[in-house]
Amino acid sequence: MPTRPLPIGVVTDEISRSLPEALEIAQSWGLSRFELREGGERRFPALTPDEVAAVDAVLRDGGQVTAVSPGIFKGHADDEAAIRTALEETLPRTLDLAARFGCPLVIVFGFERYAGEPEANRARAMAAFERAADLAADAGMRVAVENEPDFWIDRPAASAALLDEVGHPALALNWDPANLHWGGRRPTRADLDAVLSHLANLHVKDYRSGHPEAPWAPVGEGETPWADLLPRVQSASALDHVTLETHCVPLVESSRRSLEALRQLLADATAPASP
Repeated sequence: MPTRPLPIGVVTDEISRSLPEALEIAQSWGLSRFELREGGERRFPALTPDEVAAVDAVLRDGGQVTAVSPGIFKGHADDEAAIRTALEETLPRTLDLAARFGCPLVIVFGFERYAGEPEANRARAMAAFERAADLAADAGMRVAVENEPDFWIDRPAASAALLDEVGHPALALNWDPANLHWGGRRPTRADLDAVLSHLANLHVKDYRSGHPEAPWAPVGEGETPWADLLPRVQSASALDHVTLETHCVPLVESSRRSLEALRQLLADATAPASP
């Protein structure tokens, strides 16, 4: 498959915790794809009426909400009360507001693992993912689990195996190679290939070693091998965009620099080879 251009989206609170301001700045940079996570007061779906109105205005202007992230499944897989709240309260409200915005994807997490955790918790995590995917499918959406270090969804091959075992068509992966890097494994094209069949969304940020108190840098200024990964994403994946997730301060300046670097990386990947 030939390398193709890919548009860029952005996680709005990586520009500003003021959602209207983040949307305005992103649009001024030529962006029209937005992933919603944090508002000025609380996390999605608990947006204020003004924040909902700002998103509605962007949608009328041709923008898209590509994903929403309510932050569920960050605890342990044996926390039955938290899982029940996530599945019976947070996720249904998330799906309702996501449907209003025409959003196709809900990002969740993969349950943090702990020392001595029973293997039965893997089955509990899988059951929660399956139930979440059922609810999303009923709403015409999908759920994508984001990889985090020391979570049940972490290393690529094991994550793909778990998702294969669940086998739900509405369950996918939100892959963050820099999270993998942060967890001690430098991401490779082979890692990408291991998750390609599950890939529904890609977060782009940059990890730098030797700075445990602040391990993130603007894209292109850290060590995550984006120049190697992005051409493979463009040529082999079914993604229709990639999503910038700056993760370092100052937010606006770091996001601007990251966007410039990401645009150049994607342009370089699609440039014809020299004769």
